[in-house]
Amino acid sequence: MLDIVQSSASLEHAARVVTLEGVGNVRDLGGIPVYGDRMVKPGMIFRGAALAGATSKDRHTLFEELGISCVIDLRCGWEVEAKPNPVHPGVDSLHIPFYDKEKVGVEYEVGAINGQKVGRDVACDPDDFYRSLANPRTTAQMRECLAQIIARTSNGLPVYQHCSGGKDRTGVMTLLVLTVLGAGFADILEDYLYTNVFRDTQFPETYAKFLHIAQGDEEQALKLVNDHRARRENLEVFLEAVSESYGNIDAFVHGQLGVGDALREEFRAACTCSK
Repeated sequence: MLDIVQSSASLEHAARVVTLEGVGNVRDLGGIPVYGDRMVKPGMIFRGAALAGATSKDRHTLFEELGISCVIDLRCGWEVEAKPNPVHPGVDSLHIPFYDKEKVGVEYEVGAINGQKVGRDVACDPDDFYRSLANPRTTAQMRECLAQIIARTSNGLPVYQHCSGGKDRTGVMTLLVLTVLGAGFADILEDYLYTNVFRDTQFPETYAKFLHIAQGDEEQALKLVNDHRARRENLEVFLEAVSESYGNIDAFVHGQLGVGDALREEFRAACTCSK
């Protein structure tokens, strides 16, 4: 059996982790350096996995202690149906999927191993998946998600964004949020790679899933586990696709995501602070 690639993410990000009983990979973007001598303001923007497993204690932490007022779900409709988030009084739940046949008009079905699936889930080719996210329909969903985050946080209302495991779709959305706030790629990448610290604890479950897709081929299953970790290349190919289609990330943010100078400054005023 091959050895799993070990995480190399900085443990400095551990201070931003929100430890819950039934939900993993949750962290506050607060503390990440941005332009000048500033950082993302703590307690405003959170990222993580789906909340289907949230316990009553988890819900108290998220919605009462942290004051999260809105949950943005980036998952496909079928993922939401299979594992719905809990409803919490006074908390808005927004479904803004990146891919969804009914809601967005496009689905992602390119499998890494001849299109093989587990139910409707697919082990994608990460390079292809991240590159595909620059398509116009998904880009429109990113625009809506970012607009919601900016509008709510500008009014002092904390937001939680998530997909299934909090890595791919959430990773790209976080890249966009942090880019608008003025973070550099190195700091964005370091936050992204910290997901591997959590994923390494989930190795048995992840391996079992990919072993099933690989039809019992252990070497192929381990390759899939490693390929589906957070990798620098994932964000790089997304940025390459954005540059190829829209010029560069700044042009993408301004032209496709609708964030002009005034809106950007409003967002920065609400969600950054001095170190």
